[in-house]
Amino acid sequence: MDRTTLIGRTLTFALCAVLTLVFAAPALAQGFYYKEIEKDGRIYVFNVAANADRFAITGEMGVGITKPGVGPNGETVIGDNERALQLYFFKHGISEVVADPVVPVQTVVWRDGKTRITTDNAYLEISSRVQVRFTQEIPDDNTQLAGTAAKGDMKPSFRIRRAKFKLEGWIIKPWLTYEMQMNFPAVTGSNPGALLEDAAFDIDLSKGKGTFRIHAGQFKPAYGAQEMTSSNNQMFVDRALVSNSFFRGREIGVAFWGATKSNKFEWRVGASNGNGPTRTANDNAKLQYNARLMWQPNGSQVLNQRAWVTGALYSESDFESTTAPIYALAVNWENQNNFAATTGNDQKWNALSVDGIYKYKGFSANGMYTMARRTPETGVKFDASGFFVQAGKLFSRRRYEVAVRYGTFDPTDLTASNSTGEIRGAFNYYYSRHGLKWQNDLGRTTVETGTTTPKVKAWEFRSQLQFAF
Repeated sequence: MDRTTLIGRTLTFALCAVLTLVFAAPALAQGFYYKEIEKDGRIYVFNVAANADRFAITGEMGVGITKPGVGPNGETVIGDNERALQLYFFKHGISEVVADPVVPVQTVVWRDGKTRITTDNAYLEISSRVQVRFTQEIPDDNTQLAGTAAKGDMKPSFRIRRAKFKLEGWIIKPWLTYEMQMNFPAVTGSNPGALLEDAAFDIDLSKGKGTFRIHAGQFKPAYGAQEMTSSNNQMFVDRALVSNSFFRGREIGVAFWGATKSNKFEWRVGASNGNGPTRTANDNAKLQYNARLMWQPNGSQVLNQRAWVTGALYSESDFESTTAPIYALAVNWENQNNFAATTGNDQKWNALSVDGIYKYKGFSANGMYTMARRTPETGVKFDASGFFVQAGKLFSRRRYEVAVRYGTFDPTDLTASNSTGEIRGAFNYYYSRHGLKWQNDLGRTTVETGTTTPKVKAWEFRSQLQFAF
């Protein structure tokens, strides 16, 4: 090779390297670096300095791309990536096609209170949510609240109702999903483990079709739509009193779930310890069993979504409907046995409930009826039952909402006149749907304390700011 040809080829190679640095994303990602090392009759070429340094010390190439017999004298050429081979072949004037390296996918966006990170083999959503609440308790003239001077005195208070941090997404494959959530105000001296709310892994055995999935870890059992609906997506400041009385929250266990291809049926079954979240072991020899079957006749909403609970059917206000209504009906079953348990009550029970939801053009209504046949470890069987209904209407481009709720529950049919009733009205302002909203409700609870004593009636005003980021 004469001197002029050598100089021209060298200048051309240098120009190519500069253009690669400026215009090629892979080269930018890997840095402008090139090195050749001959060893044992092979040629090793590098585009990453750390790989070359490691090879010089250990003699180990690690992951590389091998091209047998393509060197100037028939040597095998091994590159640490595609760009290294391209530069080597160009430098030596060898006609060998090497595909461009795959540009790694990586995007970071913020939307609806979540930071969403996408890469080639993973997807992550990061979110935090805080609820700041003011409550004004207004008892009747016969009731004295703790910390007040006399019966009938009102009691104002502020609190952080919830402050949650959540990670969710998929790893390796989109059908291998996970969720982990912590709630800081839940931590108490008696149960510091309450910090952890959700910690579950989900495997879609139908690989994205959502027809059969396995869910394992800590999560909410499938019983009652309002309990399964995140507190982020509630129409009122908090759930109905009957929900708080009958539904038990998170458990550790395993569940199976799926949806039909038509999106008309969703089914869930599962087993758990039955003694609450973040426990090191079951506290007796029995498990809790839950099942749920939901039917949406028009199949308008996708049911096989990524998260354990998601979508319009698990959000109470109507931000989703457009040209067609969204509605569904579900039946739930729970079996639990706390006999000989070291924590909790000493009952076993079978519980059934029915819940439904309807949403269209800013109007939404949902409700639930539940009943349980309870058997104490010592004592007489009894029935407990309750229900609630609520409805709301969004207006002014779905920014403002008015809503009403009524509910009642009877903890035991063995005692007369012992039910609790609730009636509330709400006014909400949604600046950015559930991501930034201000909720206000005024309600009255009525507690029956027997046939000969007067009912206890109390008013309560609540105002809550929720922001997600």
